[in-house]
Amino acid sequence: MFKRISILILVLGTAYCSLAQAKPLLVESFNLRYDNPADGIHAWSHRQALVIEHIRNLSADVIGMQEVLAHQWQWLGAQLPEYGQLGAGRDDGKQAGEFVPILYRKSRLQLIKNGYFWLSETPNQPGSIGWGAHLPRITSWAIFTDKHSQRDFCFFNTHFSHVSDEARQQAAKLLLAQIPLRCDDLPVIVTGDFNAQPGDAAYQQLSNSKPLFDTASGQTAEPTYNGFGKTEKAARIDYMFADKRITAAKYQTHLIVKDGVYISDHFPISVSLDIK
Repeated sequence: MFKRISILILVLGTAYCSLAQAKPLLVESFNLRYDNPADGIHAWSHRQALVIEHIRNLSADVIGMQEVLAHQWQWLGAQLPEYGQLGAGRDDGKQAGEFVPILYRKSRLQLIKNGYFWLSETPNQPGSIGWGAHLPRITSWAIFTDKHSQRDFCFFNTHFSHVSDEARQQAAKLLLAQIPLRCDDLPVIVTGDFNAQPGDAAYQQLSNSKPLFDTASGQTAEPTYNGFGKTEKAARIDYMFADKRITAAKYQTHLIVKDGVYISDHFPISVSLDIK
């Protein structure tokens, strides 16, 4: 009897230590910029090496990307076999149009389930356009188990309209409504290019909502949109929001320019998150 109790104590103690010592998740949001040959010196072919070097060096556990075309997505997958990939084209829910994909480190995270919805009045309709936006806008979501801590969490990655403030506000409202439908009260992380600055209504809707906070709060946050060096257009429009049961540290804007070539027209952001 004493031996059984000792074994039970040892097992429980080992499990507790595993939870207590689990490393925070390193999470990134990165608008990759679609492959546009008209970008000249900053065209995709000139940026690919910078992109892969950055991703490998940072070694984030989960990455939300925006503006990724199918061939870029396939190339990333071939270069980064350590990452699992989730994504669908916004035009048809398959391969057409930009993806807002999710990359996750397979050694750290186990995918439980995932899906997509469109930022429109008909969110389950592939290719649907909502509230005056000029283009379809899609959100990717997933539930993961952190293999280190055995905790589950819900992850959303999105890209709001660049032309319509009404579309952005309605998209924020839709996103907040989708969270409880998808997440079963799990802690939530949201990444994306929101095309809204901190003073704008869509940002305020998300940052002042009941479940979420801006993970850059209380930390240094540089502008994320750089327009390939057009400083007059610099603005902070990329964010990472998290559930208030999560603590954030080491927020960073990665200001990557090499030999005059920008990693994208947006700088990636990353943050270390501790899920309670």
